[in-house]
Amino acid sequence: MPGASEGTLLVVEDDADLRASVVDVLTSAGYPSAVAKDGLEALTWLEVHGRPSLVLLDMEMPRMDGRAFLERVTRHPAWAGLTVVALTSRPVHHPAVLDTLLKPFDGHALLEHVPHWLRRSRPPVKS
Repeated sequence: MPGASEGTLLVVEDDADLRASVVDVLTSAGYPSAVAKDGLEALTWLEVHGRPSLVLLDMEMPRMDGRAFLERVTRHPAWAGLTVVALTSRPVHHPAVLDTLLKPFDGHALLEHVPHWLRRSRPPVKS
């Protein structure tokens, strides 16, 4: 179970059922979670709420997909180095992606990896 110092996990997923399922699993395990249904909503969330501890990012979404989101955040000084894990059906090779959780996955697999990803979370880049 996460400690009080651990922040929000942002789930960026266009499939409403999967998004709700991931959030249910995370919150049931004690991880504060927020959602965005695409990259544009995720950027807005970052602008309003700041840097999450971890971004779980679907790579194929309408309006703004995962790659476009990554391109935007890597160019923004406050968001550069965000800890991002791709949720997708194919492996992702992108320098901003820490890891990939291949779809389909179950809640146990997700929870097995979250502590590891949080330990490897990157601190904000100082300007």
